[in-house]
Amino acid sequence: MTTPYLFDRVLVTNDDGIDAPGLAVAEALAASLAREVWVVAPEHDQSGVAQAISLHQPLRHYARGERRYALSGTPADCVMFAIAHWFDQQPPDLVISGVNCGANLSDAVMYSGTVGAVVAAAHLGVPAVALSQAYQVRDRIDWAAVEAFGADVIRKLVRRQPDAVCWNINFPPLPAEQIKAARITRQFGGSVPRPVLKAGHDGRGLPYHWLEFRHDPQGVTHAQSDVMAVREGYISVMPLQTSRCDEDRAQAGWQIGEIALR
Repeated sequence: MTTPYLFDRVLVTNDDGIDAPGLAVAEALAASLAREVWVVAPEHDQSGVAQAISLHQPLRHYARGERRYALSGTPADCVMFAIAHWFDQQPPDLVISGVNCGANLSDAVMYSGTVGAVVAAAHLGVPAVALSQAYQVRDRIDWAAVEAFGADVIRKLVRRQPDAVCWNINFPPLPAEQIKAARITRQFGGSVPRPVLKAGHDGRGLPYHWLEFRHDPQGVTHAQSDVMAVREGYISVMPLQTSRCDEDRAQAGWQIGEIALR
């Protein structure tokens, strides 16, 4: 008898927190793919923490239902904690991170906690996908595109490229019927031209600075970019890697030879 599921066990996490509406969307998607779904998500919003892990404070987990936990840590912590605490002998077949409230494209990929969770999983040899839903109005997000196509995109990626372990998937802010297709994309910078500091004073009169970014997605125009795919109504599917090494430059360096110090 064949199973209707592609996976035996899927772990779901995010960076928006355990109560985020996008997490519920990811849980439902995971339930259509796996016999067993576990959720381990940050207790609070952890957006922008990338692949950070907690080394200077303990981690605490709180049950929020059957196989569902909130963790006092980052998205990467959630993945590592779950694998070490519950799945040491049998890691999950897939990690799904998201669905993020807002796109993770261009420069934002480097800072995203949603993406950080899947890179952490891939470092441990577990296939992983980051899911993000772009929006036009934050308090009126339409999750229909990811609900309609998310599971199917994951199935096709796993079947066509089973050795690829890490993906960043972004859904356009469009009704599901207006989505054209999915497109393999690449990462190009230019959407965050510079950081900005907003100065203020706290209740004791002491100065502080609030860090934010000026976003300019219109600055990314390359035809193969993730930004252009979403702008043109396509689901952006970007393969990620765990290495930060620039392989082309490293190889060129080997060809040049040693760097003389004297």
